[in-house]
Amino acid sequence: MNRILLIILIGLISTDVLVGQSEIIDMHIHSYTESEIRELTNPTDYYGTPGSASAGELREATFREFEKWNITTAVVSGSPESVQEWVSKDKNQKIIRGILIFHPDDYGLDAEKFEQMVIDKEIEVFGEIGAYYSGTTLSDAIWQPYLRICEKYDIPVAVHTGGGDPGGTYSWSPKARLRLGDPYLIEDVLVNYPKLRIYLMHNGGEEWHEHALRLMAYYPQLYTDIGVMLWVEPNTQRTVTDFLRNAQHAGYLDRVMFGSDQMTWPYAISKSIEFLNSLEFLTEEEREGIFYNNAARFLKLEKN
Repeated sequence: MNRILLIILIGLISTDVLVGQSEIIDMHIHSYTESEIRELTNPTDYYGTPGSASAGELREATFREFEKWNITTAVVSGSPESVQEWVSKDKNQKIIRGILIFHPDDYGLDAEKFEQMVIDKEIEVFGEIGAYYSGTTLSDAIWQPYLRICEKYDIPVAVHTGGGDPGGTYSWSPKARLRLGDPYLIEDVLVNYPKLRIYLMHNGGEEWHEHALRLMAYYPQLYTDIGVMLWVEPNTQRTVTDFLRNAQHAGYLDRVMFGSDQMTWPYAISKSIEFLNSLEFLTEEEREGIFYNNAARFLKLEKN
C-alpha cells in the first residue's frame, strides 16, 4: 500500500476513535422546580459561586453543558414534577428518569404507586436515594418493598454515600448523621438482592472511599459514581484522586462511572470533566471507561 495513503488511513481511524472517546454519560444530574430552587439553603458553593437563580436557568445551562461536552445520556434525579419538566424540554432524548428521595413516603409514594411509576417508565433509576438525610439506611426495613420492585423490574438503584450538606443537620435534615453515609451499611442489600444493579453515589465520599473499594472487592455487581467529588472543594478532589489511584491499583476502575452532581451549579459539569482529564495517571482507555463505557455497560446501553 502507498505509504502516504496508509498514513491518511491511520489518521482517519485515529480521528474516529477520538470522536468515540468524546462521548460522556453523566450518572448524577439534579433537577428542581421553581419552588425547590427558592427553598435551597446554600445560595453559593465552596468557592462563592452563586447557584442558578431559577429552575429554567439551571435546566437550560445544564443542557448547554450537555452539548458542549457531548454528554449523550444523563441520569436526572429530582422530584417527579421537575424531572418531567426536564424530559419535556429534552429534544435529544438524553435523559434517564431518576427520582430524588429521602424517605420512602416522599411525594406520597407507597410501594404500589412506586411500582406503577416503574411500569409507566416514570422512574428508570431509583435514586438518588438520600436515606442518610432521613436518618435511615438502605438496609432498613422501610426500603425493602421498593428494592424488591427494583430487582423484579431490573431498575438500577443509586444510593447516596458519604457525608452531606454541611450544617444541614441544624436545618432541613435534622436526622442526618455522618455515620449513616458509610457504604458498609448497605451490605445487607447486596447480600439479599444479588441481581440488583446498584451504584454508590460519591464513591463513599471523603470519609468512606476505602469502604467503597472493599465492598467492590467482595461484590462484583457493585458500581460507583464519583459525583461531586471531582469539583465541590479541594479536599474532595484530593480524596477522589486517592480513590481512583487505589481503584486502578486494585483493578476496579471498570466499575467507576462519571457523575457531576451539578446541583444548582451547571459549571460543575465542566469543572468535573476538566479535573478528571487532568489526572495523568489514568490511561486513555481508563478515562474512556469512566466517562462512558462503564456506565453504558451498567445501564445496558448500546453504543451508537
